[in-house]
Amino acid sequence: MPQNVVVVGAGTMGPSLALVFALHGHGVTLIARSAEALGSAADEAERGAGELAGAALLPVAAEGWRKRLRFDSDLAAAAAGADLVIDAIYEDLSAKQALYATIEPRLASDAILASTTSSIPVAQLAARLADPGRFVVMHFANPPHLMPAVEVVPGEATAAATVAGACAIVESLGKEPIRLARDIAGHLFNRLQFALLREALALVRDGVATPREIDRVVKQGYALRLPIEGPFEKADIAGLPLMASIARFIFPTLDNASAPGELERLIGEGRTGSRAGRGFHDWRDGDARALVDARNAEVIRHLQRLRRTDAR
Repeated sequence: MPQNVVVVGAGTMGPSLALVFALHGHGVTLIARSAEALGSAADEAERGAGELAGAALLPVAAEGWRKRLRFDSDLAAAAAGADLVIDAIYEDLSAKQALYATIEPRLASDAILASTTSSIPVAQLAARLADPGRFVVMHFANPPHLMPAVEVVPGEATAAATVAGACAIVESLGKEPIRLARDIAGHLFNRLQFALLREALALVRDGVATPREIDRVVKQGYALRLPIEGPFEKADIAGLPLMASIARFIFPTLDNASAPGELERLIGEGRTGSRAGRGFHDWRDGDARALVDARNAEVIRHLQRLRRTDAR
């Protein structure tokens, strides 16, 4: 199913996402505003391909991927010939709607318009489209060239053919489409991720533990089971009466804050994360890239285990 794909945005997600399509035989154009951004995107695509090659995880169709991947700044021309356009720009509703207003008039009638937004509901994104039936969220987890699951989220107006087409495209990438029954802010991945983050923030706020201790208990405890055991599998294996008994003690004490106060406090202090040198942790020694590399290496080891299991 070779497609003409356009990925808009050369930030955190775009280069990795464009690489995924090129590696699986699709022609893809990555759109960015500046030559500098396009150059950085090309470097990131090479980095991702190198990770996969070094782990022997390149797909069969990967040969010639560089010829299938173009870098450009002419969005109008690229959109006119596209079967699929994916928005991978920053998480700002107005910016995304403005982007769609530029793209939609240039699309073929059967082309799919999608977003890899991690949080914004489909209904809001598609509110100003002339044809909301062609719009769907295809949320690729970061980094797309490694993570297997892709959330496919329809809005009330999304056509069944659009959803089916999006799922087929995801499968053509060797990935797992996770189709949601309905539109909801944050989809599945981020609702679960932010439920954990909200509780972690409350534990820090209330002086129960430090960020470092919370990261340690997740990495050295809770997370070790997650590659094999999902939350409902865990509940069934432990036994629902036991889980209900524990929940009666814990549920009333879980945080239910409606605003990210602890995050806003740190932002106000200029502690905005690793790029600023400080967030919850001190990153001034330059460990952020090393942590990302280690994360990717762990994901790769899990993918290799899955491949060996599937081969049995």
